[in-house]
Amino acid sequence: MNLIKSSLSNLKGHKLRVFITLLWIIMGITSVILVSSIGNGLKKEVFSSVDKVNPNKTRISFEPTDQNMSSMTAFLQPFALKDIEELSFVEGVERIGPAKEDFDMNSSYYSEASFDKKTTSIEVNELKKDTKVKALYGRNFSLEDNDRKVIMITMQNATDLFGDAEKAIGKGITISGSTFEVIGVVDESSLTTDTEENNSGMLGGMYGGGDFTYATSYMPKKSFDSLMNQNAYPTEIYGLDLIVSKGYDVSEVAYRVCDKLYDLHPDINGSYNPQDPSEQTQELEAMVSKINLFITAITAISMFVGGVGVMNIMYVSVMERQREIGIRRAIGAKPRHILFQFLTEAVFITVCGGILGIIIGFIVVNYASNYLPFKAIPNANSLFYAFIATVLTGVIFGIVPALKASKLDPIKAIYK
Repeated sequence: MNLIKSSLSNLKGHKLRVFITLLWIIMGITSVILVSSIGNGLKKEVFSSVDKVNPNKTRISFEPTDQNMSSMTAFLQPFALKDIEELSFVEGVERIGPAKEDFDMNSSYYSEASFDKKTTSIEVNELKKDTKVKALYGRNFSLEDNDRKVIMITMQNATDLFGDAEKAIGKGITISGSTFEVIGVVDESSLTTDTEENNSGMLGGMYGGGDFTYATSYMPKKSFDSLMNQNAYPTEIYGLDLIVSKGYDVSEVAYRVCDKLYDLHPDINGSYNPQDPSEQTQELEAMVSKINLFITAITAISMFVGGVGVMNIMYVSVMERQREIGIRRAIGAKPRHILFQFLTEAVFITVCGGILGIIIGFIVVNYASNYLPFKAIPNANSLFYAFIATVLTGVIFGIVPALKASKLDPIKAIYK
């Protein structure tokens, strides 16, 4: 007990030195908590996204025999719109269509709008659920509009077609052969996004996702999808998205579809390949393993740097206190007493730094979560291992200076 009191008394006498040493440990443990929490949050986000994927869904892609043609898949025309009807009759196919990217490469629809022999170029977008748009003239969308062919147009469109924007309200404009009623003219200064407000509103179900914050014409999701499907169906297909009926093996049905594609394109120079459903899981598991390896490396580096700082400070302390060590040895203190005292000081510093590092780490994690696309999650195991690491750091990096102190010759030490 006297040795512990002596250790604490010595630490009080070197507050600046102790503070600098604590900083090394605090920074190390804080970085460990932060990186491990980000890693845990990322892993949860990744596997959560996997859980949301339809397990009965897969994709059919095409790989040319000539690898030089891989960037020109569409030119080879391995898929055609007429194939889809044939493929839909394959046993086990619930739904099949062009790969999703082929639909979504352009989320805007560009065309001409006409009224009474007047025309204007128009850009139409689906009204997204996180886009707030107000009507400068007329009214905004209502829930009932989801089943109606209505549109809100820009001031420029209204002026081109009607001269006076107010006259546009209630009129029908023609876009690609379909007529839409103008219910409002967009107030361009109101275009902002507010995901939380719109997600909770009653109109959330009729809108899609995403955000637009510039002047454009808008229509509800059903009307926009109808317009896109009717007039903007992809003419170049790079792959097929397949949903398999329940009760069927995804891989078996996918290979049946590939066989059918070979029948439909007998002269195609290449191979049709179904995406293995387990590939994505394996890739994610590999990524998580790399994340764990990265976290381990950061932990090791952080604790090594902190440990080196502790060892240097303890070496300085031994050099400064040689006379004290010599006197204590001369009056009966054994080498193990000297070893225990210096080891106690090293462990005490690292444990205090570890506790402060954990507390500060929690604060930093909560703050960092506000700027990350996912929530950083502290893990109880990480905290436990971080604390154990601080104790081991104190022992491992404190043992060498402590051994040096315990082996000093008392006579030489007194006269140093």
